[in-house]
Parts: sequence; structure tokens; C-alpha cells
Amino acid sequence: MMDCLYAKCIPCITDCVMGEIEKLGQKYRVALRIAKDPRFERLPCMHKGTYADDCLVQRVTQHKCYIVATVDKELKRRIRKIPGVPIMYISRHRYNIERMPDDYGAPRF
Repeated sequence: MMDCLYAKCIPCITDCVMGEIEKLGQKYRVALRIAKDPRFERLPCMHKGTYADDCLVQRVTQHKCYIVATVDKELKRRIRKIPGVPIMYISRHRYNIERMPDDYGAPRF
């Protein structure tokens, strides 16, 4: 991720995202092991339930200091509606960042 951003970054994961990964079972054990890495900062959730998409959308709406990393098409669609929140995803074995719309202060080239 740091190579993609050209900056130091701290990967964060919320409690509800961890809960969803744990519920997915053995098929996603590698993702769970990566998520439990001590270099990831754990963000506590204060809401009921474990639906991670709602939690992430609410968190980035309140604090626009995050870059959301996801491959979930529905979550990407919801995050795109929030101005000023970039989306990171993996495509062809490379990290990519979706360009923010010009309306929200993205530089023009």
C-alpha cells in the first residue's frame, strides 16, 4: 500500500469487519491472518450488529481522513457517493486508487 500511495500509512480494521471475516470460516483464513497482523490498527465499533458496510460508510462520512480499501462492488458504489473519500482496490495483482471527482478538489492534469 505504501508503494501505491508514496507515503507512510497505517492500515486500520474495524471490529465489525473482523467479525465478518471470522464468520466466513476456513475459506478466508488467510484474510483473517492478515487482518490480525499487529501492524494493523484495530478500530473499536460502538454499534449493535456486525454489518461492516454500514459501519464503514458511517465512519468515513464522519471522518474523511480514511482511504477505503475494498473489492466489494456494492460498498464501492456507496463510498463513491461520499465526497472526498478515495477508494483503493486490487486489480491485475496491483493496488489502484480511484481518482476523486474534479468537483471535490482533485487536481486537474
